[in-house]
Amino acid sequence: MIAFPALCPGNIISLLGLGSVAISFAFPDIFKNFLAGILLLLHKPFQFGDQIIVEGFEGTVEKISMRSTQILTHRGERVIMSKAIVFTNSVRVLTAMPHRRTDLPLILPYDTDLPQ
Repeated sequence: MIAFPALCPGNIISLLGLGSVAISFAFPDIFKNFLAGILLLLHKPFQFGDQIIVEGFEGTVEKISMRSTQILTHRGERVIMSKAIVFTNSVRVLTAMPHRRTDLPLILPYDTDLPQ
């Protein structure tokens, strides 16, 4: 004879509650990356080919996936960042506007002719 334990709705709800707590402790980074990926794909702060700076890495966006963003730096290095890093840190999009302003220091001697 095979005996099955009786499952009532209260037992099932408590099992689901304990299961969700166990999963949330076991996979926090996976859930964080998943939610950040969804929010970044909906918001679209940058696109393929944009020049961005994130966490000190500057380069061109090569690939945007659900879990990570790949950029190619100016030195030819490929940097793969998780969406959680991109979502929680500031992202500077250098190619967002058609024109960019920059400051260049100019050092001239005192005896320089001003019209020159």
